[in-house]
Amino acid sequence: GDLFGHKKVFLIGTTWFAIWALICGFARNPIFMSVARAIEGAGAGFTIPSALAILTTTYPLGPERTFALSMFGGAAITGQTIGVLLGGVFDATIGWAWIFYLTAIISGLLAVAGYLIIPWQQDFAPVEDRRIDYLGAASFTIGIVAVIYYLTESVTAGWGVAKTLAPFIIGLVILAGFIYLEGKIPYAIMPYHIWKSRRFASTIGIIICVTATYNTMIFYTSLTFQGVLHFNSLITACCYIVHGVGLFIGLYTVTRLFKYMRTKYIMMIGWLFIISSAIVFAQIKEGSTYWQYAFPAFIINCIGLSPTWMCCQVNAVADAEDEDQGVVGAIFNVGIQMGAPIGLAISTIISESFTPAHILGSEEAPAALMKGYSAAFYSFAVMGGVGLIAVIIFASNQDPAEFAPEGGSLKVKDIEVAEASLASTHAAPVAATSTTVANAGDKEEYIEEGKAEFGEAAEVGFSKRQGSVSSSSASSLTVDSRTEKKVESK
Repeated sequence: GDLFGHKKVFLIGTTWFAIWALICGFARNPIFMSVARAIEGAGAGFTIPSALAILTTTYPLGPERTFALSMFGGAAITGQTIGVLLGGVFDATIGWAWIFYLTAIISGLLAVAGYLIIPWQQDFAPVEDRRIDYLGAASFTIGIVAVIYYLTESVTAGWGVAKTLAPFIIGLVILAGFIYLEGKIPYAIMPYHIWKSRRFASTIGIIICVTATYNTMIFYTSLTFQGVLHFNSLITACCYIVHGVGLFIGLYTVTRLFKYMRTKYIMMIGWLFIISSAIVFAQIKEGSTYWQYAFPAFIINCIGLSPTWMCCQVNAVADAEDEDQGVVGAIFNVGIQMGAPIGLAISTIISESFTPAHILGSEEAPAALMKGYSAAFYSFAVMGGVGLIAVIIFASNQDPAEFAPEGGSLKVKDIEVAEASLASTHAAPVAATSTTVANAGDKEEYIEEGKAEFGEAAEVGFSKRQGSVSSSSASSLTVDSRTEKKVESK
């Protein structure tokens, strides 16, 4: 996408995904299904990073981009929950194959809509070197697949057997070679400079923790509902409705927090809710009702998951240049996919160690299963604790320029962040002075003064942020004059 245009890649991905989703619906044996799903997943790999890059290169810095990225991130977690719900409903009614038929229809419609709606004039690639790092792409893919194979298969086959350990070691060697290779070629598929952003690097680790906890929750609540509470597949699917609705509400409401609180603090609070929900899930026992523990736990989880995921989504791309948006989105997507096998591997090991195998199949089986499931939920809480610690220690203390509060004080450090995010040729010392816009009529004059004094950062900070000066009400933007700093653009 960065090399040839994100719209082209997005359309290829959605079309590819639609075709192979349809083929998956006709699968009648596990091998055919596994191969078709892998090929279908390549379509998603084309689509998700390109869609993210289209948003970041279409919307300018400001509330619009923040809202768009929040919707994109929120749609991901909402879609996963809806998928669980529809999967249960279709399996109990018209058949499991319809989950693939439906996604094929939706993806096909998205391909048509993308062709008609996404503007072609923005589908340009700013890079001049269009050589493709085939070796890097192949080595990274093989290495990651080998590691994920080890994490998923070792749970049942064993962690030290040749069947799983050999591919794991080979995968690590290949990934080490990939890292070495990327530092030696000028057209690397994963350029090192993207990792210089503390915000991006920390976000990848945090999103792995987020998806590890999320997938552990989905997997073990499903087992609990059916194996302990004795719900059928249809009732189990309906249990997730509250979670889907809660996440959908969070899509819109959580974006309001960005104006009042730093994303680091939002994520810290979010993790506390996620950890709390895991503890509540662990209290489920045989004979419990859905409303006693599962229902409030889902609500608590929604309150934490929505803001945490959205903050990761926005922060991941905040520091990337336009020509790097595709690869940044791709790496973020890899982080999302890596969290699931890591979380399930850890929770499964812990769950099985607490499940007495000798009474499985007896009348005491539900209680025995719940003992192991409770341990899995507590491991989910521990993974949440790791995510919280990662936010506290590694997350950036400074938000991107687009998070400057509307109608509030825009300090020199905010201008510094805005300047650093521009690929501008301006490089002049700046002195901060106190200036205030009293009404909308002064807006243009203030922007011109700001451009003369602060360079292009003023235009980004003021003219591109909708609502900073409202035509219907007076608002104030103040630049702090207590400190004088030299701010140089990139």
